[in-house]
Formats: sequence, C-alpha cells, structure tokens
Amino acid sequence: MQTKSENPYYAVAPIGDPAMFFGQVRLLRKLYSALMNHQCISLVGWPHFGKTSILQCVGLPEMQQGFACDLSRHILVFIDIGAYLKKTADDFFTAVSKEIIAKSRGRLDIPCQAGDGQDGFSGILDQIQEQGFHTVLLMDVFDTVTRNKDFDPEFFAFLRSQATLGKVSYVTASFAPLSKVGHPDIEGSPFFNIFSTCYLEPLRLDEARALIAVPASRAGLPFTEQEIAWVLKLAGRHPFFIQRICYFLFEEKSHSDGTEVNQDRIRKQAYKELSPHFEDIWEKRLQEHERELLKLEAQRIEVQQRQLPEFSESALFRAFVQDKCQVAVFQMTKDEVEKVLDKLDDVRFLAESNLRQLKIVSMRVKKENTSSTIERGMSVREVLNEAFERLRGSGARNDSAPEWRSYNILYYRYFKYHLKNEVIAARLFISPRQYFRERNKAIEALYENLLEMEAASNKQGES
Repeated sequence: MQTKSENPYYAVAPIGDPAMFFGQVRLLRKLYSALMNHQCISLVGWPHFGKTSILQCVGLPEMQQGFACDLSRHILVFIDIGAYLKKTADDFFTAVSKEIIAKSRGRLDIPCQAGDGQDGFSGILDQIQEQGFHTVLLMDVFDTVTRNKDFDPEFFAFLRSQATLGKVSYVTASFAPLSKVGHPDIEGSPFFNIFSTCYLEPLRLDEARALIAVPASRAGLPFTEQEIAWVLKLAGRHPFFIQRICYFLFEEKSHSDGTEVNQDRIRKQAYKELSPHFEDIWEKRLQEHERELLKLEAQRIEVQQRQLPEFSESALFRAFVQDKCQVAVFQMTKDEVEKVLDKLDDVRFLAESNLRQLKIVSMRVKKENTSSTIERGMSVREVLNEAFERLRGSGARNDSAPEWRSYNILYYRYFKYHLKNEVIAARLFISPRQYFRERNKAIEALYENLLEMEAASNKQGES
C-alpha cells in the first residue's frame, strides 16, 4: 500500500509499471493488432516521449488486458540496440539468440545453446515456431543499427526474410522513420517496406490530466484543479515534462503541511532539471526550420494552435528558447508597424523584424515552403500590402476624397513614392499639422487590419 510520503512520479528512466502508463491508446491498439497478426511496427517519436516505455510494457498482462489482447503464445524479447553501434552483425545474432533462449526458458523446450550467427538465430526461431509460439523482437534505439556500416544490406535482407517466412515480428523504436536514419549503403532496402509506422503524438488533454492527477490521488495527496492547470501550462502535453514537474510539486506538497505551495520554487527546480533535456532537443534533435518555428512560438503569448505542440505548448520549454535565443515575448504595437513601414524596401530588415512572428506571415512562409531571409522578408511585405489594400476607398482613387485619405497617405509615404511629409500634405490639400494627425490614423488603421488578419488566421487554424 503506497503511503502519503511516497512520490509516485519518481521515474526518470522509462516506465515499467503499467499503473504509471497513460495515453497512446490508439497507437497501442494498432500495435497489439499488428502483433496478433504477426506484423512489424516502427515506433517513431522524440526522445523521452514514451517509445521505450511502450516496448517494456507491451508484454505485461495488465497492459494486454486493457486491449483484450492475449500474447501468451508470443515470446516477446526486449533488446536495447544502443549497445550495437560498434559491434558486428554476428555479435547481434549471438546476443539476441541468448536473449530469446532466456525468455523462452520454462515455457518452451529449446535444447540447443545459442548458435553462432544467422544460422543459430534462424534455428532458434524455427524451434519456437514448431512449438506453436511466435517470436517478437522489441528493438529499442534501432537507428543505432541502421547507422552502423557493419550492418550491411545482406544483414537487413536476412532479417526481412525471417519476418516474411512468418518466423518473427519486429517492433522498432527510433527517433525518425527507419528509411531516413540509415547509412547510404542500405538506403532503399526492402527491409523497411515490411513496417507500418506509428508516430507517438503528444498526450490528449484528458490523458495529460490523468497523468497529472491520478498518481497523486492514489498516493493520498491529490492535486487541486488549479495545480493541474498550472502543471499543464508549464509542461504542455509532453509526458516526460509532466512527470518531472509533478515530481517537484508532489515533494513540495508533502512538506507544506497544507499551506500554499511555493510555485516559484517548483518552477525553478523543474526548469533546472529539464534544461539539459531541452538543450539536447534543441542542439541534436531539431532541424533548422523547426528551431525557427519554435523561436517564433516562444515569442507569442497566446496562440490557439501551436506548431510542434509537444514542445511549444510547454511554458518551460518556451522560456528555455527565449533564454537560448535571447528573444522576448512579442506583442505587436503600432510603433512596431511604423518602424517596419520606414524600412519597407529592406527585405532583410523585414525578415528580422518582429512582424515575422505573426502567424499570417509564418503560414505564408510554410505554404510557399520558403526558408531564406529574403523570402521571409518578402512574406512580411506581402502581408503588409494586403493590410494596406484593405484601406481602399470606394470608386477611383482621388487625392481629395476623405474615404481615400488613409490609403493615400500610406501610398505616397511608404508603399509607392516615399514622398516627404510636406509634399504629401500639399497633394492632399491639408495642413502639415492635420497631415500628421491623419498619418497616425492611417498607421493605426493598418495596424488594426493586421490584428484582424491575425485573428482570422488563428480561427482558421482551429477549424
């Protein structure tokens, strides 16, 4: 019986307790269906996202029962492939054969010792199949093997043949799809064609809430609704981020004697522990365009639908990006718009301006699949032009028409001719003092159009 003082969020390593496994229901349903039908599955997901935990828990009866799945006639063997970066294919077959024999002990009669190389491995699979069982290799960090040139096309062709003959199924876990992590010699290998790919996604909101609330409640120290919402804000729906923040919250509550917890201390503790993981993600796992997206996300306060939500939904991760990239939270102001108008012909300036953080800009860049500085600057200019064109009056443009005044001021000052202020005032038949008042109104109107366009893009993202 778990006591109040026992922290249920202790796990830093992969989870082996099914009671602490939350989420990925659709993925597990697909995985169990594949195993029952002797198919191969490739699990793809970010580090600390649950791949190893799935491999370690999938064979547990408690997990299987939740999916009405019976794998009692399967020999499931977990293998950490991370140790094989410097080893040979023969090392692999010898070690895996020993693991299979150890897992079969007490269930099957396999008189032979672990054989050498491919023949020994194949012989053991034959014996298991003859006794009405099926072998499943659960291979974690499988991209280690695909990067090792000692594992050549013949090695993967042999693995494929054993699966094709129905003697074994493979479940692999990797950071990226298998076809994208291999060395050049195995590019296009038919081995990769036998896999269905399952991508690990962020927890659903109800799953994230369950991971936060249920363990604490079981331990006799339930979190309040406000604390659950606070953890979600800090962690987003990333399971590992949730686990670590909940650990420090539980510790704080267990020593608070019912008084209000010190959220600032918890936040600092969690950030300090997660920072090395954030650094690894940023430096080693993300592509340049993903880092740029996350940098923009970190500068936005409220976003209805975030890009890369597994990271950008976390306030702690966004704080890391702000510190890493030395950026502040962006709030578009009329002054910011006026600064950009003064540099409308300088696309490099536009590309580095805060307006690049607008969703309407990032959506346009994404749609056009652009990434260069010039192209980003052009996208900012296109958005400004669209907002400007919304200021058109009715009928033909006329310098003296009041309904065209805002358009004309911006047209002559920024978007077309870059005329001096006094020249524009004369053209529009108004005094210099009135001109400056009207110019402020025009910039304000342009700013309002940008806000409306941004709001519309957020609604579009929700639909």
